[in-house]
Amino acid sequence: MERRIYALMRIMLVLSILMYTSCKDNSSKINGNTKTNDEIVQVVDTTQITRPKMQVVFLLDATGSMSGLIGTAKEKIWSIAGSLAQTNPEPELEIGMIFYRDRGDEFVTKHIPLGNDLDNMYEQLMAMQAFGGGDAPESVNQAIHEGISQIQWDTDPKTYRAIFLVGDYPPHMDYKDDVKYSESCVEANKKNIIINTILMGNNSETLRIWKEIAKKTNGEFIQTDMNVNNISINTPYDDKINDLQYQLDQTRIYYGESSGKMVTKQVQSEKLSKYASSSVNARRSDYNMSKAGKKVYYGSFELINDVMNGKKLSDIKTSDLPDNMQTMSTSERQKYVDELIEKRKKLEKEIISFNKQRQEYIDKEIEKIDKSKVKESFDDAIYKSVKDQAASKNIILEEKVKR
Repeated sequence: MERRIYALMRIMLVLSILMYTSCKDNSSKINGNTKTNDEIVQVVDTTQITRPKMQVVFLLDATGSMSGLIGTAKEKIWSIAGSLAQTNPEPELEIGMIFYRDRGDEFVTKHIPLGNDLDNMYEQLMAMQAFGGGDAPESVNQAIHEGISQIQWDTDPKTYRAIFLVGDYPPHMDYKDDVKYSESCVEANKKNIIINTILMGNNSETLRIWKEIAKKTNGEFIQTDMNVNNISINTPYDDKINDLQYQLDQTRIYYGESSGKMVTKQVQSEKLSKYASSSVNARRSDYNMSKAGKKVYYGSFELINDVMNGKKLSDIKTSDLPDNMQTMSTSERQKYVDELIEKRKKLEKEIISFNKQRQEYIDKEIEKIDKSKVKESFDDAIYKSVKDQAASKNIILEEKVKR
């Protein structure tokens, strides 16, 4: 018996040695190169995770009765973007808008194409005023149809795609050449686009149709008052953030393929600083400093950002540089860029610090407001809808509503 146990132990010892040697010496070929086990693990660990993609389009009634809605959109679009950007990893976020009125008005529909350049979108939003209307029904059918068929929706099944239809009156059902909302709902389902509906007011016919549209497309129906239950909190930090953000805007320098952006970005910055409220600019700043927002805020071929991320100034053709830099000597260019890098770092650090203090102030103020009112607010309603629906795409929204 002892001999058999001893023999078995010897066999196990030999097998252990062989297995260790085999694991140590084992190698595999990856992409034509020999890799050890340790190196194979390293390859797996460095695989990049795909960023989730989210596309959200707002269909907004822009007739005369909707001044509260348009005003809220101008106030809250940045905080909505900031709320939706809270995923890990950060999402590719695209937002678009279709404003609708009715036949006989200045326009029937007006589009802001789906995209990630929110400065461009906001510039167009600032110019929009609620006007027109008259009879109760509006061209809702046309807005929904165009939202489904004319927006450049991503076709990847992993992408979250949603429409928010916001208005107070039902569609004209007497226009014979209209594509009716029921037909558009069928197309929405084919493209896996969710339609959420937000009813402003209490029109019974609108309520019935809004609920039907949401149900047909797996969306959510939300009802609010004519002021859209907008919770807007101004803070003592808004003015300072506004000033710092404007200074940060001026550090953007585009070259090469993006050189044409320079004037556009400067004009947008001037308009935002001059005409948008400090609280709006504070929300914009908070989004721009987020991981998702920062990628778009600076964009491609932005000189300071590229140099900060390792690009050599000497590798950029003189002819691709802005006019004022083309006449500089090599050392003058480097000094100019180095100074802007230090200025940008300082500004970003200050903005992030003030944004944190701003959020802490808002959190304290929110605690003073009735919880049911907060829960039913425009920001919370949209955030909750997207959070619940995006989870089916394995897109997990974290943290809390931005304001």
